[in-house]
Amino acid sequence: MSAESVFPFIVVVFWVVLYVIGNTFHLKRHGLEIRPAYLTYKSRGLRELLYWVSRKGVAFWRILCNVGLVLAVGQMIFGIYFLTSNLLRFAYPLGEPAPVFLVLPGITIRLYWLPYFFTSMAILIMTHELAHGVAAIVEGIPVKSTGLLLLLVFFGGFVEPDKKQFERSPTLSKLRVLSAGSSTNLLTGFLVLLLLMGIYAPPSGVLIHETLENGPAERSGLKQWDVIYAINGNNIFTIRDFENLMANVPIGKTLILNTSRGSIAVTSERGAKNRAVLGLISISNYHPSRLGLERLIGIHLYMTLHWIFLIALSIAVFNMLPIYPWDGDKFLYHALRGVVKKRRLVARMVFNAIFWSLVAVNMILTFMKHGWLSV
Repeated sequence: MSAESVFPFIVVVFWVVLYVIGNTFHLKRHGLEIRPAYLTYKSRGLRELLYWVSRKGVAFWRILCNVGLVLAVGQMIFGIYFLTSNLLRFAYPLGEPAPVFLVLPGITIRLYWLPYFFTSMAILIMTHELAHGVAAIVEGIPVKSTGLLLLLVFFGGFVEPDKKQFERSPTLSKLRVLSAGSSTNLLTGFLVLLLLMGIYAPPSGVLIHETLENGPAERSGLKQWDVIYAINGNNIFTIRDFENLMANVPIGKTLILNTSRGSIAVTSERGAKNRAVLGLISISNYHPSRLGLERLIGIHLYMTLHWIFLIALSIAVFNMLPIYPWDGDKFLYHALRGVVKKRRLVARMVFNAIFWSLVAVNMILTFMKHGWLSV
């Protein structure tokens, strides 16, 4: 039985045990509310910290809120453009379409990525929600509660503004609050990108993520997070270098790999399309640290920052799509107040139908082209 098949069972058992403990010891009295696959912890200290931060440099936060408002409009436009143009690439030979699929830990994301994925999600959800909270307080909207949450396998935070006061606020105030989360994710993504560019050097090898069980690489002693620097004396700087070299390797040829483990001999085998393979399921470019970090520490830090960057941009764009229950839906609904006064609800339903269909068709075509993806 594979680890991927056991993972859902572990999640179910975890939530059953947690639910029983929560109800047995009445943890709700201590601010911890546990429901099936959903946990929240309301923190008075976190709420006080949020107010303290919001009242420091109010003018600065107002500028950021205005910048975030502009960015959010751009994110919404880009998200619509991306899904539409991606759909056209599926239908016409206009380039390779990007895969669009659900993020399902242990199913569409392999288990060895989960530490990076969960760390990234926790950081980004916390900053996303805290940004909403700061914007609300700056706009004069009280925050009733704030705290931590665990939803199935996703850890993060929540901020609960006063809904009645929010609805009574000016339209621009609502839009600033709604746009704060996604724009913060976008800025976080770009800051992390700058950090990656500063800390890590250009690629100088190929990093192994996963090897085929009992394949040539595994039998030769290569393992996860090993680095291939050269093959038969030919330097390998990128995945493209590796693929170009392997395209000319005959089946059954023994290759000498210069790796982080030293020199290793690997004999190629027949793979898909009768091509020689080494039994490497997943690889990426290896970027050494400019800070002189130990190799494994540098790899894990790079992967953490890389996942934060990828997920930050994904949340920033997709959360601003005008579809329920994401922020883009409420953003467009309130933005239409001055344009469509009587039929905003109808317009909201139409936008949801159009853009949910756009997302669904992209996902269906991804499945038809690639099958059940797993990264």
